[in-house]
Amino acid sequence: MTNNKILIIGGLGFIGFHLAKRLANQFEVFVIDALINYIPNNYNTWQYYVKYRQKILKDLNVTFYIEDVQQASFKSLLTTLRPDIVINAASMPVALLADINPKHAKNDIFDAHFNVLESIRTSSITLERYVYLSSSMVYGNFFRDEQGNILPASENQECLPIDTYGAFKLANEILVKQYGFRYKIPYVIIRPSAVYGPTDCNLRVTEIFLHQGFQEGTIKLDNGGQHKLDFTYIDDLVDGIMAALISPNALNQVFNISYGVGRKISELAQIVKNLFPSVKIVTNDCIPFRPNRGAMNIDKAKQLLSYNPSFSLEKGMQQYCEFVKQHIKNYSL
Repeated sequence: MTNNKILIIGGLGFIGFHLAKRLANQFEVFVIDALINYIPNNYNTWQYYVKYRQKILKDLNVTFYIEDVQQASFKSLLTTLRPDIVINAASMPVALLADINPKHAKNDIFDAHFNVLESIRTSSITLERYVYLSSSMVYGNFFRDEQGNILPASENQECLPIDTYGAFKLANEILVKQYGFRYKIPYVIIRPSAVYGPTDCNLRVTEIFLHQGFQEGTIKLDNGGQHKLDFTYIDDLVDGIMAALISPNALNQVFNISYGVGRKISELAQIVKNLFPSVKIVTNDCIPFRPNRGAMNIDKAKQLLSYNPSFSLEKGMQQYCEFVKQHIKNYSL
C-alpha cells in the first residue's frame, strides 16, 4: 500500500466501526454512513451504540459523513476525498429482512452498491483497492458428502443462494468482478460468516442469547438448535480484512474470512448458560428457513494472507459478554 487514505462506506455500522477503529491507528480514515436503523424493536440499543461508535471514532480523529451513497453528492465526496482504498461494509445486516421486504433489499443491497461502483468509475479517482464485504449466504446450502456430512464451503465452488439476501450479495460480487475486468478497478471480495461481538445491535442470535442471559430469561431453540454456523468474532474478521488490504496476494481474489469451525446453535446456547446459569433453554420443532451451513473453508486466506483466527466461540462470547456487562445499564432492552 503506497498511500494511506481509506474510505469506509457503512463505517458507523457494526463491522465498519471496528474496521475504522483499527485502521485509524495507521491511516487517514474517512467514514460515510446513512445511519439506517433496520431493527425498530432494537432502537434503544442501536441508538446507544451509534452514539458510542461516533464518540470513539471522533476521539481517533476519524472524519465521518452522514450521507446516503445513492445521492449525487456521494460522487462529489469521492472526488474531494480522493481515497486510495474504498471498503464497502454497508448493507442490510440481517438476511431475514431481505426476504420480508425484497424491494427494500434490492434498493439497499444492490442499487446502492451499483451506485458506488458507478461513482468510482465516473469519478477522477484511481483506487489501489476496492474491498467489498459479501456474505457466506451466497453459497446457499453447503454441499454434503456421501454420508450426509456438511462440507466446508470453499471459494471455488458454485454459489447457489436460496434466499433474497444471498442472491443480491452474489449479484454484487459479479458486478465487482465485471467492473474490475472492464474498468480496471482492483478489488477484493470478503465472505464473512455469523459475525458477532461488541456493539452489535442487529438482533443476531449471539446478541439475542446474550441479552437473555443478562435478563435471566429463556433461550428458544428452533429445531432444537441443530443448525450450524461458523461464528466469527469481530476481531478475527478485522484481522482478515486488514491482511487483504495490504497483501499483493489479495488483488482480484475472493476470500472466506471466518473462524473455520461449524458450531450448533444449541452449543451457543450452552455457552451462554455457562455464563448465566439461571437462563433457561427450551426447544421447539419449528424449522427456520435458512440454508444448511457449517464451517467455511479458510485455507485460501491462511495460505495467501497468513490469516490466523484466534477466537473460539467460547473465548469470543466471554469477551463479548464482558463488553455488554459494561454498557447494558446505559440502554433498556
